[in-house]
Amino acid sequence: MSDTKKGRNPGASRRKRGKGKRKKRAMGAMELLLMGAALCVLAVSLWKLGGILLEYRAGADAYAELKGYALLETEEEVSQDDFLMMDVDFDALAAINGDFVAWFSLPVLELDYPVVQGADDEYYLTHTFEGKENSAGAIFMDSGANPDLTDFNTFLYGHNMKNGSMFGKLKQFGRDDRLCDSDPYFYLYTAEAAYRYRIISYYVTADGSSAYFKPATQEEYGDYVRQVLSSTPYDPQTPLPEGPMVTLSTCYGQAGSVQRFVVHGVLEETRRGE
Repeated sequence: MSDTKKGRNPGASRRKRGKGKRKKRAMGAMELLLMGAALCVLAVSLWKLGGILLEYRAGADAYAELKGYALLETEEEVSQDDFLMMDVDFDALAAINGDFVAWFSLPVLELDYPVVQGADDEYYLTHTFEGKENSAGAIFMDSGANPDLTDFNTFLYGHNMKNGSMFGKLKQFGRDDRLCDSDPYFYLYTAEAAYRYRIISYYVTADGSSAYFKPATQEEYGDYVRQVLSSTPYDPQTPLPEGPMVTLSTCYGQAGSVQRFVVHGVLEETRRGE
């Protein structure tokens, strides 16, 4: 019996088969197009990641070199006194960058960096100590602060770098209280004196919160100290130092988050050159 007699249309069958082949070819082309687009996105992502890693490396190398300008005392000298002294070449660092105001050291986290103070609080977010554009930025003092560290509360800012550089390690305090128990101090060295601050508080807060208050009177400062003590899970040693405060601040959480991690230290001891 013929196809016609069976009610079939040979032409229609061929057209269906043709359409199926064209559909498969179209789907194949679409898949290739999507695959090509995905490869392009991957290539761009890898290129950007490579650029970020190179930038991180450049920043880390630059700051590693700068550490040669600030040397620890000998082990024998340190063993005789728990106040950590450093021999800082202030003239050389000031010659590299006229915005240089102090050297910062936080021994328990192995952080050592020069501190700058710019005309605003934006430039050093994207420029290193040597003035090179880099996402690592620099550790910088609030532009409105007195560089002699006499304000009731002086703020130092640094990026929360993923490789742990700059202030990227500060969040470790929130994960392990034993860090402060073992060594609760950070230091600032200026051409005039060496300052030791005892850490009394650290916690997660938000940009613009009351943690960023700048007391103007002794009474306001007392209230502020009580506030930061009530905000921390850490139990600082007592009695507390009575000197002015330095607050370390960095970003916290995902990129673009308004969360911040702060560490408050109160001046415990000052040593001036002889």
